[in-house]
Amino acid sequence: MTMLKAGWRVATIGLAALMIGEPLAAARPGPSKAMSAEAFGAAVEVRHDMAARTTTFSTEPAHRPSRVSPIRHLLSDHHLRAVLDWRTGAIRYEVHQRILYWGAHARDRRDYGVALHAAPDGLRVGPVLAATHGESFCPNEDNWGHCALTRNIVFVLGEDEIRAIAARGRAEPAAPWTFRIAEPRGREWEGGIASAEAAGLLLAVERRPIPAG
Repeated sequence: MTMLKAGWRVATIGLAALMIGEPLAAARPGPSKAMSAEAFGAAVEVRHDMAARTTTFSTEPAHRPSRVSPIRHLLSDHHLRAVLDWRTGAIRYEVHQRILYWGAHARDRRDYGVALHAAPDGLRVGPVLAATHGESFCPNEDNWGHCALTRNIVFVLGEDEIRAIAARGRAEPAAPWTFRIAEPRGREWEGGIASAEAAGLLLAVERRPIPAG
């Protein structure tokens, strides 16, 4: 689940927010926060790409909101992925973050593109692996007024980092690992990953068979 500054919260979508254009942070309903590592591991989606000769493990299904949720399109979400290369055996761990904020349809697009996060050897700051503008949700078909805009971010974690996040649960079960994504104007987005999610991803990677060849 995603945090904006101090806490977990569901954004209130109302006229005042539309007028002032404040960032919108809508957290998904809470079940995934209470999930165990085993539950996350069982929920991981596994996709084999025969052409690229990779297998992708994703925790996204553990967070997927109900299809009948009235705010399912206005959720700022994250999930973890592990991408395994069959040829080399190397695994790349990724954080996928969907940022949602208010702004004019085109003029106020934000270029979040730098990731800051804690690592076993200290603070790491670097460019993201991918950053693209996503869907926009406007109050009317003419795009008049402020819209809910999205930015899709992917950044990479080392194996030491993902294992350190997973290990946090043994000492700090209630404290998520946090990260920030920044843009050139100085605005920042803060997110958090539960240790159980990282541990569940590692379990899925260790347990699932990989196609031969």
